[in-house]
Amino acid sequence: MMKIITLSVLAITLNLTSLGSQANDINLPDLGTPSDSVLSPVKEKEIRDSIIQQIYEYDLVMLDPIVADYIEKLGFGLAVYSENPKAPFDFFVVNENIVNASTYPGGLIIMYSGLFLRTESESELASVMAHEIAHATQRHMSRFYADAKKNTIPVILGMLGAVAAARYSDSRDAPVAIAVGVQALQQQSMINFTRAHEYEADRVGIKNLEKAHYNPMGMASFFEKLMREKPSDERYQLPEYLRTHPLSINRVTEAKNRAHASAGKEIKESELYDFVKERLRVLTKTIEIDNTSYYRKLYAEKKTSEITPAQQYGYALSLHYAHENKKALKIVQKIKRSNQTQLVINLLQANITAELNRKKGKQMFEELYKSYPESPVVIEPYIQMLSNSRGFDDRKKARRLARKLVQLHPEKPNYYEILAIANQNLGKSIEANEALAMKEHKIHNNYRAVRILKNILKQELDYYQRARIEAKISTFENLITNEERNREIQAENTRRRRY
Repeated sequence: MMKIITLSVLAITLNLTSLGSQANDINLPDLGTPSDSVLSPVKEKEIRDSIIQQIYEYDLVMLDPIVADYIEKLGFGLAVYSENPKAPFDFFVVNENIVNASTYPGGLIIMYSGLFLRTESESELASVMAHEIAHATQRHMSRFYADAKKNTIPVILGMLGAVAAARYSDSRDAPVAIAVGVQALQQQSMINFTRAHEYEADRVGIKNLEKAHYNPMGMASFFEKLMREKPSDERYQLPEYLRTHPLSINRVTEAKNRAHASAGKEIKESELYDFVKERLRVLTKTIEIDNTSYYRKLYAEKKTSEITPAQQYGYALSLHYAHENKKALKIVQKIKRSNQTQLVINLLQANITAELNRKKGKQMFEELYKSYPESPVVIEPYIQMLSNSRGFDDRKKARRLARKLVQLHPEKPNYYEILAIANQNLGKSIEANEALAMKEHKIHNNYRAVRILKNILKQELDYYQRARIEAKISTFENLITNEERNREIQAENTRRRRY
């Protein structure tokens, strides 16, 4: 049975006929008049912040440090060659087996892990990212928002709403429910890019691929592959990406012609692509395979010499999550390493070793930390390993590392949650709750952040603690929007009625 969710956009996804009456309940800012040719940067930021708040709120963000680091580097590595390299960008992976990617105002780009898994090369993956970046730099979504009526604006969140709904469903039909919901949204013809926008994003994206030394043919090959696909379930129609980015034979042909014209430059693809892809295969939710069985079957069907290092990595990772660590260690020790891949392989080996021999695993993490003292890819799992210890010194070090992580990347909401756990493990409840308040602030839940901070004031505090918390309350209260306040009050009233 599906759990009740207060995400207002779900009402739109599940009942489009009531769209007009639901518009006032959507947690989005005032977007101004439709006569504006494009949204102002301030309004774009408001929309971006609202969407970021909701994808964190409903646990849709892929927080795995290796995946997050890879996708950010891929995105920013392409954005630097875009027509507006100084524009703000945020790159996220939504942890769902759905073939889609979306661009939102303010440079927010969201890719679903199912799309990553459907690509066959880093150039294909980069082509989707370059296409979405082009939509952002050409401000296509900003123009759509500016031209749309206010009661159509919330539809843009329909996909995220459908995913959030399915996340709370135990049904195996959840992916189908998502597809059906999105199809209904698309029938409203509200969020499809125009043909001109798509051609422009192709043209600009292919240029960026060439400048970044990816294969410009990657865009045409990936789009052509999606067009050839037939749905495995008759309740599906096209992959979600094709419903939001309509393709045609002419468009694919033109993309091929542009790619041929751009050919000839050196192609530089990262060896990490295959490893991150296998990591996603193991981590992606609602994927229709048992990961350990998938790799066992792969090993049974292929000769040992045909198994790639990335597939070995995926098998070792799946065994690690299945708590078969002795077997996982034997496999990971045999994986061939290169300069680009040795860190992710060594991290997996350290995690596996720590499960079998804590002292030895800790030594491996310490060596990795010495080599990469500012890398979240190393610091996050190191903190996790130390936090699982009952030793006071280990937990103190976990807290020091968590504080360092926040200082290095103060814009990352999940790092404050890591700091909160590290503080709580040492019995520092005041600091733990303060870190949680900062997390809420970073995802634009300032009403909730203030509520947490005011609860802290009820405790016995020293002069400096009280002054620091009161200052934060004063700052955060000024950032609370009417939409946020109404949303939180409504949620509180719903909880009271329920209990």
